[in-house]
Amino acid sequence: MAESYPNRGKWRITKSGIDNLTVRACVFTGTQTGVHALTLNTVADLDAVTGVGIHTERVTPTGITVTQDDANNRAAVDCADLVFAAAPGVVAQGVAFYHETGASDAQRELLSVHTTNFPKPMDGGLAIGVADFLRQG
Repeated sequence: MAESYPNRGKWRITKSGIDNLTVRACVFTGTQTGVHALTLNTVADLDAVTGVGIHTERVTPTGITVTQDDANNRAAVDCADLVFAAAPGVVAQGVAFYHETGASDAQRELLSVHTTNFPKPMDGGLAIGVADFLRQG
């Protein structure tokens, strides 16, 4: 369906730079309705969207690269594909990238939310090809 870059994520990237962030990713379940609100600041805010649940597994993206894309007038941040363990009966509605700023989801700042090519069942695990998890421009 879409990708969104909440205001907090744009602020955090601009203030800190991607190299100074502890980037993590999580899957959310339940629904995609309301997850692209640009005013969602934290993983807890995403979890508070009616019908959304945050899956327990968190992964650390590897191979993070930043490229300047002059053809599209933007910069893009990419990473290696994400792999989540099998979770029988769980259906992923999307994935969120966040900055790990503290021990609770109320302190973890959203960088981006992705629902393109979702929902996906997690019965046999989930491998997500990541094209760009952040675009500035």
